[in-house]
Amino acid sequence: MINKIKKIISHIFLFSILLIGINACDALDEDAYKVYTDGGEIQYRGKFDSVQIFPGRNRVQLSAIVNSDPRVTSYRVYWGNRSDSAVFPIQKSQIATKISQIIENLDENTYNFEVLTFDDQGNSSIPVFSIGKVFGSNYEAILLNRSLVKQAYQPADNSAVVQFAPIDTTSGIIDSELEYTDNQNVTKTFKISADSLDDLILENFDLGNTFKYRSSYVPDPTSIDTFYTAYNVIKPDEPITIAPYFVNASAPFTILERENSNRYATPSDWILNDGALNHNGFGVVDTQRSDEFNLVSGFGGEPDIVNGKIHQRMRLEPGTYTYTVSARANNFVSENDKVYFLAALGSELPDVDNVEASTNTLAFKRVTTSAAQTYETEFTLTEDFTNISIGIAVANDPGQNRFMQITSFALKKK
Repeated sequence: MINKIKKIISHIFLFSILLIGINACDALDEDAYKVYTDGGEIQYRGKFDSVQIFPGRNRVQLSAIVNSDPRVTSYRVYWGNRSDSAVFPIQKSQIATKISQIIENLDENTYNFEVLTFDDQGNSSIPVFSIGKVFGSNYEAILLNRSLVKQAYQPADNSAVVQFAPIDTTSGIIDSELEYTDNQNVTKTFKISADSLDDLILENFDLGNTFKYRSSYVPDPTSIDTFYTAYNVIKPDEPITIAPYFVNASAPFTILERENSNRYATPSDWILNDGALNHNGFGVVDTQRSDEFNLVSGFGGEPDIVNGKIHQRMRLEPGTYTYTVSARANNFVSENDKVYFLAALGSELPDVDNVEASTNTLAFKRVTTSAAQTYETEFTLTEDFTNISIGIAVANDPGQNRFMQITSFALKKK
């Protein structure tokens, strides 16, 4: 009997404890409800949802969805264990929308940001936390500029060729930016994607010119800012010209461009100025003469050749060289006709009228007879390596019919 009474008392005690627990839970639920209502308790406001922090350069971008609570009028962002903060207003039109806010002037570090909303009475939401990283000069200082596998001056067409090396694209590199000013004083800029391995040709690039390039990175795919390496300034390598020196040196000459009439064409690998392109912008290969060079004026209404220059550029080692040109019959025989086969220092030939007096002229041979002839001249280079131009400078007696067929060019070192 006593044991039965004890069991009854025990059951009553457990039931009492259960009732107390249920009442306590109801009280807690009621309290939890009251903090979001006007029940006289602490008035919590609607918190931000979907809070994200995007990294940047000494700044971050906060993105969040504003709760539909119409009483929210501002929000405060804390960082650095609440040692710093910033307050931003919330407009009525921003309620229940996605907002974005830049937080500036942050030191390079990783931060735990704390975000609370407020009403006009100072009542706040419960805090929302989000970690964000700030990048700056320390990160930028360790970035590597993309390497080059090729960078060289190309004397044949007065250009430079550049090729970038492969790079690990998971490093955050986006692309590289290359810039140079050409010989027309035009600044040109190129964007080279991080996975590109193609040759880049820099046109109108005079010998001795430079280009600069840098690479851009993002530390994270969500970064709001791009970071850059320091510029590398490059003077392209100047390749040494080796025997047989001339390119496209004999008939039939390889053609780069042809005139619509299909007679005169521009030879590849040779540099021609406007004066030499007197066949409607083309010259000097005559396709009716076995694709030989032909210096023509007057016939069929062809314009005069005025200070025409036809040459190739070379970079030669020290030594004595013999320049030879083989020509057929011509009629450049007047005192006012000027045809010079010459070599000169630098990237351009002297003007026709200055060939004999120019200090850049290394050697020349002037045409003085109409007979088929081989013209030969010699020059000596003493510097370690010397950049020269070698070819023809020509001007016809104005208004006269002139022609001169040339079959080959050669340069030999003694």
